[in-house]
Amino acid sequence: MDFEHVLGLSDLGELADLTPSYDAVFGPEDPQQAPKSSWMLGREYVYPKDKEELRMRVMSRLWFSYRKNFRAIGGSNFTSDTGWGCTMRCGQMLLGEALLRRHLSKDWQWSSDCRDDSYHMILRTFLDKPDSVYSIQQIAQYGVDLGRKVGEWFGPNNICQVLKKLTAFDQWSNVAVHVAMDLLVIEEEISKSSFLSFCCLFAFLK
Repeated sequence: MDFEHVLGLSDLGELADLTPSYDAVFGPEDPQQAPKSSWMLGREYVYPKDKEELRMRVMSRLWFSYRKNFRAIGGSNFTSDTGWGCTMRCGQMLLGEALLRRHLSKDWQWSSDCRDDSYHMILRTFLDKPDSVYSIQQIAQYGVDLGRKVGEWFGPNNICQVLKKLTAFDQWSNVAVHVAMDLLVIEEEISKSSFLSFCCLFAFLK
């Protein structure tokens, strides 16, 4: 399967928004800055000694933020999620990290000439298009079933519950989302969720 077939040429421009840059996250380098320790996804990095490793770690993560001029959501007039889609985008990033680990590995690194089929398949599931399983359109419309109108802000529970529903349609990833209420993890429930699927655990405060 080649890159163009996975994404379609019209999608290529959209992918530039899905990978963060080091400078955008950390800002310009200060040569006088004393070494300091930073943590990211369970790993410690000492700056500036680990600068390049940290830079690649940042650039290998999926980064979703507000966007505009996408196809209207359902029958609404919303073509941007600015001001109300922040929690949805956080949920996309959280699930995106799980899918990177599911299909690639936790140590996988992105490069500018990356043509990995699995990576591009993951990206396609998050494109802002109605037929992408984890698109803003799908998330917002499934939120209606939870009492959230299109254009209304999601709480942590809302996005977790919606992603739990949407993963059922992602046959390629074969993942299941288990939502641990009140930070209470029940092993029997995890076992049921992961019996047929790779399980992602989402937990949040009451």
